Amino acid sequence: LKDAMLVCPLLSMAFKPSNTETPLPMKEMFVITCVLISEATCYMYLFPFVPFMVRDFGVVEEDVGFYSGWIAASFMWGQFFSSFLWGWASDKIGIRPVILFGLSVTVVGSTLFGLCTTLEQALFARLVTGLLNSNIGVAKTYLGLVSDETNEARAFGFMSMSWGAGSILGPGIGGLLAQPVQNYPGLFAASSIWDQYPYLLPSVAAAFLPMCGLLVGIFHLQEPSREKRRATTHGSAGGGGGGAVKVPKQLQHIRLEEEDDEGAGSKDAALHTLEEGKREAGQSGVQAGEVEMQGRDGFAEDGKDVERADTTASKPALRRQLSALEYARTSKVVLIVSAYGLF
Repeated sequence: LKDAMLVCPLLSMAFKPSNTETPLPMKEMFVITCVLISEATCYMYLFPFVPFMVRDFGVVEEDVGFYSGWIAASFMWGQFFSSFLWGWASDKIGIRPVILFGLSVTVVGSTLFGLCTTLEQALFARLVTGLLNSNIGVAKTYLGLVSDETNEARAFGFMSMSWGAGSILGPGIGGLLAQPVQNYPGLFAASSIWDQYPYLLPSVAAAFLPMCGLLVGIFHLQEPSREKRRATTHGSAGGGGGGAVKVPKQLQHIRLEEEDDEGAGSKDAALHTLEEGKREAGQSGVQAGEVEMQGRDGFAEDGKDVERADTTASKPALRRQLSALEYARTSKVVLIVSAYGLF
């Protein structure tokens, strides 16, 4: 991995966090990567052989493409109708049981698909597998909960990487292992179960991956903390009041704190009163000192002085510097990608 990171800076940027990012929880990322690779594999593995399967069902040649498309799409049709239901279930009973149940359904559904002998059975098997499994959507919620605003982009990059890996493994398994008696007569006998069900072998091989993901999930998949995500997400709808803004290390010399809407008016009024008191006190240092102490005591919270004057003035400057940093990082990525495309 280190050698690959040296060759390709993009890999280095994906796995190595910058100074301003929270390190990704690699254990959780490994578990969800196993889940997503297995899901993508079981979705893709039938594409190479599904036209031959439909032809073996006795469908006339003119309709092979039509029904092959329906079988390929039936899995996603099932997820289309059940995604909101499984999202609601993950909020009620937790993400962990929903993901584990979805992996179990994928194992059983993929195996049963290899045992289908009619078009109706194949359509039903894929449709029910999609209806009872919505791990693709739930996995996105899991990634959002185990990451924060500083590293969520890299976390969701693992999802794309996992889907790409499954898209490679799935068709490879389906194309190599379909009809084993015809393709590998020296290894599989003509009267064996592989002859009776010529598409069972790739189905079992594909089901092996979600089985491994299920075992990994049982022992290592933990329910993510929603409260922790709310506490670390600035400005989220469900996060309640404001919290401290995370500032990059390069800008830590600028102090920036969030201000509650309810207290903003009273604090501004207190500052105004303080300034008026100073003006009324005139040049008398004693009177000015007394007024200043009274003004500070008037809007001190929990025994701590609230310092806002310099903070309010520094907010626009901080925003501009943050935007400049993000623009510089994005430009760097674009230049690296363009260079690899040219060469």
